[in-house]
Amino acid sequence: MHDEINLSYIGLSELEVRVLKSIFTLAPQLNENYLLISPDRLDEADVILVNADSPDTVQKWNLLSQKNELITSLMLTDNEHLSHGDFKLQRPIRVQKLVAALEEIVDQTRSSFEVPDSDSDTSTRILVVDDSFPVRKYMEHKLNELVKFPINISFAASGEEAIDLTSRGKYDLIFLDVMMEGVDGYKTCKTIKSNRKAYIVMLTSKKSPFDKVRGTMSGCDAYVTKPPSDERLVEEVRKFLLTRPGLNDGSAARAGAR
Repeated sequence: MHDEINLSYIGLSELEVRVLKSIFTLAPQLNENYLLISPDRLDEADVILVNADSPDTVQKWNLLSQKNELITSLMLTDNEHLSHGDFKLQRPIRVQKLVAALEEIVDQTRSSFEVPDSDSDTSTRILVVDDSFPVRKYMEHKLNELVKFPINISFAASGEEAIDLTSRGKYDLIFLDVMMEGVDGYKTCKTIKSNRKAYIVMLTSKKSPFDKVRGTMSGCDAYVTKPPSDERLVEEVRKFLLTRPGLNDGSAARAGAR
């Protein structure tokens, strides 16, 4: 799983492709977080810029989205009233409009959800903390796919955001990235654990025993290499349920039911 956001395109004119490549060459704010990849690598894309004014291209996108639900569409159009697709970009392609559209997509899986009200929300409250948009998107998709009881998923893109969210609301289960700029996962875990009783699963690309020891010392309940497999995610959800008597009413047995 990559950390940068892979952007590809389908159905664009030769001129629009040249403009898009020029923007990525000249705009440093894009090069820092995004990678423009060719249409022959659509299966690696996180976001696809789609020519929404071409019926053939839209049909191709629909088929692609059915095969890969993790890909987000950015519909390029002349139609101000376009209603289909995930997000919209009005022609012509310009740097600021493209940057704004991509930031809107990223903000979709950040801490844009309301802080849960522990008195009114009876679902299991999950917080995913990772500075990578692809990882947040992956976890959102997998948790909704695998967990078979009511959940409310929120997101944070940094340790600071996670600490702020957990100070204002209660979360039952937290998936926490280790390597983040600013406050890392270890410090974030210690801070949250000092104030909350959340079940924390550390997510990391590291596999050394020393890193697992650091995770344990920070107070985490589990240490998982990412991207976690379906089986491992279900296993951790079941372990979490077994620590919560009020929730362990058969949900653990159903956690990974197909």
